[in-house]
Amino acid sequence: MSENTNENPNQALIDSPHGLQEGIKIKLLDMIQQASDPFDIIYVLADYLERASAERGYARHIIDNIHTIYGISLQKEKPLQDEIVDLTARVQRIEAALAAAEKNPDSSEEEQARMNFAIKAHHRKIQQLQQLIAASK
Repeated sequence: MSENTNENPNQALIDSPHGLQEGIKIKLLDMIQQASDPFDIIYVLADYLERASAERGYARHIIDNIHTIYGISLQKEKPLQDEIVDLTARVQRIEAALAAAEKNPDSSEEEQARMNFAIKAHHRKIQQLQQLIAASK
């Protein structure tokens, strides 16, 4: 590398071997060549950026914003469906925790009531999202 002080500050990165970013570059190219949904590509990139930056919660923040802005606000079906999948998985975990709590003598009725409330709220949200999908068609 030359000692020219006006040289591109990114020249060292350009000159270096493909390195750490090669994996995400190949994954991105593969996803595009496979005609993956653009939202899925964004999810993968957000996850990569979270891991690369060690900023916990970054990918979830991006996904939540996509669900709200593109899904609920703009009624794009893919983010709405993705949120339904997330909610369904979450409600299944809560239902499993409730079943375990009902068998546990140390579990309070208050805890079980909160879990029941959360289950009902998740089902209402899933129904709302399904109605948005139906209305957008």
